[in-house]
Amino acid sequence: MSCWNDEWRERVGGVTAAFERMADADRTTLDELAAGMVAHKEAMQRIVAQVDSAGLCAGCGGACCVSGRYHFGAADLLVYLATKRPLFAPRFENGLCPFLGDEQCLIPAGFRPFNCITFNCDLIEERLSQEEVSRFYGMERELKKLYMEIRSLFPARSMDGPLL
Repeated sequence: MSCWNDEWRERVGGVTAAFERMADADRTTLDELAAGMVAHKEAMQRIVAQVDSAGLCAGCGGACCVSGRYHFGAADLLVYLATKRPLFAPRFENGLCPFLGDEQCLIPAGFRPFNCITFNCDLIEERLSQEEVSRFYGMERELKKLYMEIRSLFPARSMDGPLL
């Protein structure tokens, strides 16, 4: 288990060092993109909250979260750094998704990885109107663009993929 903690610290350190080396103009751009990304993800979460997504997830034990793994990426960490939000401590020892707490995700909705914020199981999606489903997936496409814009502030492919 400690190898995961060591790898986590090493990768977080590498992204943090790149963040600290950013030029002021790029940092300003990142700050704006990060704030926009948080607001965008929170808006996506509000769509599914209309149909009691939290209750539906609790009812099945959060099966998709339990099965999930290392989706938190460098771009997600950059949003934490840009917004000066304290970083959570992954729970590698739980045998599940390391970002899953006792009651809920350790990551607030506006900071969750792309896969986590964009996945809707059938229980949630079938309760949304077709208009809301279309709106949600339109927002997913916009979110992809925000990720690309954040990654474009760094050398090619250096901020792609999950941290672990």
